[in-house]
Amino acid sequence: MGVFSPSPMAATSRKALRYEGAANFRYRLLCATLAKRPVIIDEIRSDEENIGLRDYEAGFLRLLEKVTNGSIVEINETGTCVTYTPGLIVGGRFTHDCAHSRGIGYFLEALVVLAPFGKKPIVATLRGITNESIDLSIDVIRTAMIPLLKEFGIEDEPEIKIAKRGAPPSGGGSVQIVLPNVKALKAVQKVHAGAIRRIRGLAYSARVSPMFGARMLDSCKAVLTAFTSDVFVYTDHCKGPEAGNSPGYALSLLAETETGSLYSAEHCGGAGVLPEEVGEAAAFALLEELDRGGCVGSAMQPLVFVLMALTPEDVSALRIGTLTLAGVATLRLLKDFFGITFKLEADESDRSVLVSCVGVGFTNFSRVVK
Repeated sequence: MGVFSPSPMAATSRKALRYEGAANFRYRLLCATLAKRPVIIDEIRSDEENIGLRDYEAGFLRLLEKVTNGSIVEINETGTCVTYTPGLIVGGRFTHDCAHSRGIGYFLEALVVLAPFGKKPIVATLRGITNESIDLSIDVIRTAMIPLLKEFGIEDEPEIKIAKRGAPPSGGGSVQIVLPNVKALKAVQKVHAGAIRRIRGLAYSARVSPMFGARMLDSCKAVLTAFTSDVFVYTDHCKGPEAGNSPGYALSLLAETETGSLYSAEHCGGAGVLPEEVGEAAAFALLEELDRGGCVGSAMQPLVFVLMALTPEDVSALRIGTLTLAGVATLRLLKDFFGITFKLEADESDRSVLVSCVGVGFTNFSRVVK
């Protein structure tokens, strides 16, 4: 198969892949950037009353322009067609204002995917909404997603600091990140989840009563202590400038097994939602996640599939729980862009799936070594 390291000029000479619709918009562009292959996305919400790109999708394209050099983005007049020719992933320092229609997590997850393959580490400030109900919160990315990078040989410690919290609708949050790069990943072998060792959580509140955190904590522990006794939830009440522009409260939970497998769940409060309801919803969501099994949480499937595909030419194997729709879509994209096929073996005893592949041997030759 050989070492997979397409040159920056390869994107202009390779035939573009074409897709229709707005589904999987983010990972289509991420795979195109990593594979250095142009992509055309047409018919974007062409059958809806409000056609074309949304503000967060346009913002995501601007983010790609900041983290790459030489990328070309063409959008037609109606916003229903995007042609993207990727450039070189350079990383570096920048600030990005995220659209308030999606959380900072929508953008940060993409940077976690791209950062290992950049010329320089990413040192960035992202401003917007830190906790909302659509995308992964910064807390989950920091505690559940970032530790996964070590499994793939990324030893330098990433840094994610929440300078300000931001809740819908007005945001005001600010997150400072440092994401390292590597020359190459390593194959992963993680097939045994192990028993649950402990559960940790964070109940945050801003511009509401400090009691909201304690109320979420109590209702959450009332559910989880029946499952395990080692449950500890921290509270984080933000005041002043650190509280952002809108009131908000949320609870994120993390379960860790004896083998280091991590599972996450979260729930955000809003108008008319009691803190006790948030605590219970987050606790039951975590129990559902644990019931799915596997060695990684369901929300992490797209990330780990991309990283598995880009490992050296060695076998990677990972046990997951129920295969999600986002996971299936990512597997199809990896087949389109890299020609890689994953092997899926279902285990009926625990409803888990053993996912394995041989990496394409991606090497980051552009990495600057100090």
